[in-house]
Amino acid sequence: MSIKYVVPNGFTAMSMVLGLASIVCSAMGDFTLAAWMILWGVLLDKLDGGAARLLNASSEFGAQMDSFADFVSFGIAPGALIFFRLRGETVFEHHALLLIACSAMYVVTVSVRLARFNVTEPPGGKNFFFGIPTTLCGALIASGFLVAEIYGAPTKVWTSMPLVLAILAVLMVSNVRLPKLMKRKTKFLNAFQLVNLVAVYVMTPLMIFPEYLFFMGLAYLIIGVVWAWNNPVEEDQQLEEQVTGA
Repeated sequence: MSIKYVVPNGFTAMSMVLGLASIVCSAMGDFTLAAWMILWGVLLDKLDGGAARLLNASSEFGAQMDSFADFVSFGIAPGALIFFRLRGETVFEHHALLLIACSAMYVVTVSVRLARFNVTEPPGGKNFFFGIPTTLCGALIASGFLVAEIYGAPTKVWTSMPLVLAILAVLMVSNVRLPKLMKRKTKFLNAFQLVNLVAVYVMTPLMIFPEYLFFMGLAYLIIGVVWAWNNPVEEDQQLEEQVTGA
């Protein structure tokens, strides 16, 4: 294998290691660090794809390895974060099976989604996600968790976390469309994306302002899904015209 493949696959391996470390931190009760590690994994997940395109180092091996890393970092790690944080809550002493079921449901649907798109890509997949991507789900869970911790969320918020996992699980394997982050036809949108991208890559390593990360992720999800819902298309060419203005 050429040396150029080492860089993107190295980012992927680092993301997987962070996912494993996050699981260990959750099991040991260090939930804040566990959540940040998931978010660091999100950054690396984007870097490996960018590096692969920049170096012309895309490969089937890299794609499969990326799926394994995503399963660990955005599947098992978020599920473990919520499970270990909530298992000591009084309400789940009598509803432990519910917590286990929702955590397992989330992890399994991550694997289903990754397997689905490993073997097929629907028309329009170049410009849209079909179903909410695992990376975004992991980021929302981790950043939302940090916000809840910082502001001392009431018990009702914490006990609703299994429901959040279940909802995200359904959305991941649905056909809900979400526009991908890519170059747009207006300078304003391109500048907006770039500024927020830089902000995310500054704040996340410094472990600051998880509120911003959560808000931007949630806004992207809601606005993107609503926009796609109001702009139905059927063919890949139509999708490309909608997104790029070609």
